[in-house]
Amino acid sequence: MKMSSKLGLFVCAVIGAAVVGCSGSDGAAGVAGPAGSAGPAGSAGSDAPSVSAVTPARAFLSRKLEVTVSGYGTKWSPSTTLDFGAGVTVDKITVASPTALLASITIAKTAAPGPRDVNVVDGGTKEVYKAAFHVDLPTKISTQGTLAQGSIIAVHATGLDISTPFDTTQTGDGLFTPISYPNMSITGAAGLNASFDAVSLFSADLTMLIDVTAAAATSDIELLSGPTGEEISFPAPGALTIAARTPVALTSGTDAMGTLTKALDTALYSFTPGATLSLVDLAVTTTTMGATPKVVLLPKSGKFADLIGAKAAQTFVTSAADPYYAIIWDNSGTPGVAFKVTPKTTPAFGITASATAITKATAQTATSLPAVLQGGTLASATDEHWIKYTAVAADVGKKLHVVTYDADKKTDTLVDVFKADGTTSVGGPSSDSGYHEDFKSGVLALGDYYIVISASSSFVAAHKTFSAWVRVE
Repeated sequence: MKMSSKLGLFVCAVIGAAVVGCSGSDGAAGVAGPAGSAGPAGSAGSDAPSVSAVTPARAFLSRKLEVTVSGYGTKWSPSTTLDFGAGVTVDKITVASPTALLASITIAKTAAPGPRDVNVVDGGTKEVYKAAFHVDLPTKISTQGTLAQGSIIAVHATGLDISTPFDTTQTGDGLFTPISYPNMSITGAAGLNASFDAVSLFSADLTMLIDVTAAAATSDIELLSGPTGEEISFPAPGALTIAARTPVALTSGTDAMGTLTKALDTALYSFTPGATLSLVDLAVTTTTMGATPKVVLLPKSGKFADLIGAKAAQTFVTSAADPYYAIIWDNSGTPGVAFKVTPKTTPAFGITASATAITKATAQTATSLPAVLQGGTLASATDEHWIKYTAVAADVGKKLHVVTYDADKKTDTLVDVFKADGTTSVGGPSSDSGYHEDFKSGVLALGDYYIVISASSSFVAAHKTFSAWVRVE
């Protein structure tokens, strides 16, 4: 079918809006449409100088860095200065061109993390690039446990500076000698002490001890990685917020109940005995499956540097009305640990050590138990100290428990218990597995017994003082 020229023009018009041109059947050009309205005027261009780029745009605390600052329309010169804000020192500027600066900068470990304006000043001209540079933390800190005074927490540090891994140098085999990381250390506020449990290239696990006397405040910490004199700093400002904590007072003969809600939580107690010579027992027990709570015992200083011991049952000698601090801690990772703390004070018979009590014939007598021998000295590797005790009917079938101790923790003692003849051992001697001894004899009968404290085969004359307590159990 042949389309007429008039029909062709109609079809072009209907199909139309997107059709640029349309010809009739005779090839004649279509009629042009009306002109459109004018668009809005564009913004005026600017020839004002400006900072166009900072490369690299990020850096970590406590690092040195080379930075390139690029400009547009600038005429930078040797008099040009550069400013990254407080805590960032510009050590050197090289003008590579009127539109390029090369800068050596140092970021202090105390610089505030976050975005920074970059200011370039040349004569009376100042160019500002808002938030062009970012200061980052080189390590991320997370914790588990009760972040409060008188506590033990697990700390995990993640290294974020992938160009600078942690120093993983280690000593020890984990079997006969503990593994340690001599090129890793940590600093922090007074009352915070930590040791490294494991270190990999970009992570470290630590156990941190928080003294009872540590300040209740937000604290900075700093990891140092590398050999002495070559340490690289990994600051963590404001990493720990230590909460204030008031210890719960314990009373002798009265059990205290508590719960460690989350894994690795702690509870803090205090106990103030009387001023008479006594043995104090603090024990913690639990019925929670898998839990192994301990009493971490600190003296009145409240400092872990003066730690008395950390075990489920603690026994110690006291003769002053000074407080002790008991931190209940379970490191099994079990949540919801229900526990009971049992405190008990027992008056003790005091014995001041005599330098002549070196044989059975000159033994000092413990007229009752428990007894505490104080001020002992081992004059030589062959020296001994003898104590006599006469077992009564209530003691039959029980054992003598003898523990040596002293401020000098390296005095190496040996303990034995002899029958009335002074030569027949009752289950001894002690194992001699450490410096001071914790020994239980064989079962008792009626009659005289002799407790003998002597120097170990590993005795060193520089460490010779000791004390001891004895009781029947």
